[in-house]
Amino acid sequence: MTSPKRPSNRAWYWAIFTSFGIQGIFFATWVSRTPEVQQLLSLNTGEMALFALVLAIGSLAGLLLGNTAVPLFGARKSIVLSFILAAVILPLLGFSAVQHNLLLAIVCGFLYGVFMGAGGIASNIEGATIDRRSTRSLLPSLHGSFSFGTLIGAGLGTISIILGIGVGVQFSAMAVISIAAAIVTAIFIPRDSGLRQHSDMSTTEIRTIPSKKERSGVWREPRTVRVAVIGLSFTLAEGTAATWLPISLVNAGLTQAAAAACFTVFVAFMAVGRLGGGIVVDRYGRSRVLFVIALMAASGIVIVMLTDVIHLPYLGAALWGLGCSLGFPLCIASITDDPRLAPPRVSMVYVSGNFGSLAIPPILGGIGQYLGLFAAFAIPVALIAAGLSVNKATRPASLIHAEDEDELVPR
Repeated sequence: MTSPKRPSNRAWYWAIFTSFGIQGIFFATWVSRTPEVQQLLSLNTGEMALFALVLAIGSLAGLLLGNTAVPLFGARKSIVLSFILAAVILPLLGFSAVQHNLLLAIVCGFLYGVFMGAGGIASNIEGATIDRRSTRSLLPSLHGSFSFGTLIGAGLGTISIILGIGVGVQFSAMAVISIAAAIVTAIFIPRDSGLRQHSDMSTTEIRTIPSKKERSGVWREPRTVRVAVIGLSFTLAEGTAATWLPISLVNAGLTQAAAAACFTVFVAFMAVGRLGGGIVVDRYGRSRVLFVIALMAASGIVIVMLTDVIHLPYLGAALWGLGCSLGFPLCIASITDDPRLAPPRVSMVYVSGNFGSLAIPPILGGIGQYLGLFAAFAIPVALIAAGLSVNKATRPASLIHAEDEDELVPR
């Protein structure tokens, strides 16, 4: 019996590209309607922060679930099943808000976070594998697909608000489209991809599988920890925009449509930076590009914080989005030098990064309840500055080791 034909690397790339896009559509579809969901559930800023924390806890649980599922069942099954389940939950989340059912909304929010987290880490492990096999920087474009998906989701959210389409109806429509896309995408992901061990592996390859001790040891590697800090700074900045940018601007006096449009500008510049960033990275290198975009992100956040003074929220959102665009994918790419330990390192950076994007932003809402959301935005600015201080860690490992050895030679 002949084995099924393995998809080409090009088809594999486009399948993962699509999976990132689906995740982006899901994410922005939710974010663009958060001010309305907040009103439907009658939540103040602090209570909305707690609601967002439920989604964050679910997503972190999903990361741990996906991190276990991918090596056991493969990326193909993990990605498709996660996105289908997320698509089933999303309409329930919308209708629970419309019915003012807070308890059901909390349960749906948690499950939505679980399935999105599981699908996200599976997609990132696959993306890192594809990036490592290529001579070009492909992770920025894959994350660019996520941003392009968020652009679509945010744009449709803005249009839905203007046309008066209900949250539940919009969420249902997006769920149907996403399920169809996920099923078609599955065809082009290799069946054995992501598996720790499969039937086609030689004895030599099986012997090189890292032990549990080696996999857990990546959490103590100084370079990996530094890269995780940098990644966390960018994901916190991105998560802060996704969670609080529309709400903060509505609080500042903008209409819901204008606030959603501002978030659309944010994700549009995220998409532009990621889709076109690979060429820039290949020319100037990860470390230099990360330094420049970190300054851009911090500048954009500060401009948004000064909305009541200088009234340039769209410019701030543009710089904020462009600055965040390449940060996390380049952090993921920087710790894949060693194929043997790349999966656990990617998982470590992804988990820590998502902690920044999911768990910390709700805490900012609690601060914003007392000091104002714009004041709370100073925290991601401070963390970006901390990331800049260890930016060297994102350079290729061979260059870092060469420099360290050179420092030991007497001059």
